[in-house]
Amino acid sequence: MSNLSQIYDIDLKLLRCFCTIVEEGGFTAAQAALNLSQSMLSEYLKSLEIRLGVRLCQRGPKGFKLYHEGEVVYQAAKELFASVESFKQRASNLNDSAGHELIIGVQDHIVDNPQSRIAEAISRLAEYYPNARFKLEIMLGFQMTGRVADGLIHVGIGLTDDQFSQLSFEPLFEEASAIYCGRTHPLFHIRDCDITRQQIENAVYANRGHLEHFHPERIRNAATRGDIGYGAHAHMTLILSGRNIGYLPDHVAAPHVESGRLRVLRHDLTGKVHAIAAVTGPSSSEFKLARRFVDCLVDIHMEHEPVAGGRMQIVSS
Repeated sequence: MSNLSQIYDIDLKLLRCFCTIVEEGGFTAAQAALNLSQSMLSEYLKSLEIRLGVRLCQRGPKGFKLYHEGEVVYQAAKELFASVESFKQRASNLNDSAGHELIIGVQDHIVDNPQSRIAEAISRLAEYYPNARFKLEIMLGFQMTGRVADGLIHVGIGLTDDQFSQLSFEPLFEEASAIYCGRTHPLFHIRDCDITRQQIENAVYANRGHLEHFHPERIRNAATRGDIGYGAHAHMTLILSGRNIGYLPDHVAAPHVESGRLRVLRHDLTGKVHAIAAVTGPSSSEFKLARRFVDCLVDIHMEHEPVAGGRMQIVSS
């Protein structure tokens, strides 16, 4: 990598494109994310490889594969962008009247929860910081927590995740969920009072990949290991197919329950309540705008807390 004696703006652009290719798992998905043609993306990657003096990945008919050198460059680029973001945060704190950019990552299915007050919190923060610019992305849960941990997102909003000890969680509201099945599943037409715990435990179970924390033993058991849905709505589609049972947030399942396409299985046995939290990493503690946004989130959710809700608890399985 001796060719890279100095780093210019174009190098940062090329590195960001490369990181997107890696994170999206290949060129096709990266094209949509970056709004670039495949030929342009290939040219960018080729230019980066020339600048670095190494081949970063395999591409072509055999598919995309990251080489060892590519993994080294990817990790180094993530550290570089995290350092740049940390500098921007510290510099922006010097002048409260300056424009700020706040990057927010929200786990899929959270914004349409009736208890979610994210939009109101953004509006309230904008009253204090009228020059603030908000950058919000809906993403999978494990993507959100990972990017907060890497310093690429200032504030995340989603389920708690104890895999990242360096993250802080501020509970906002509760999300109720239970196990559901689709209309063509064998358990669909059995009365609740006739469904046993054993029947539920023996049924093939769809999980949510890296986000799965409800029944980790099921994904290790070949007899009950079902399909995988990355995201609440992908997961729900698999359950609607009748092939699997699985956990769904009650508010996501509700329209399909009303239309008769889904039913809950023994809410008394499978029902769970989890805290939805504001997630921040070490770098966000030094960024005033991120701290103020978390304050707004906490305050506005406390103001709208259900009268009978009581104190929120983080449930672990």
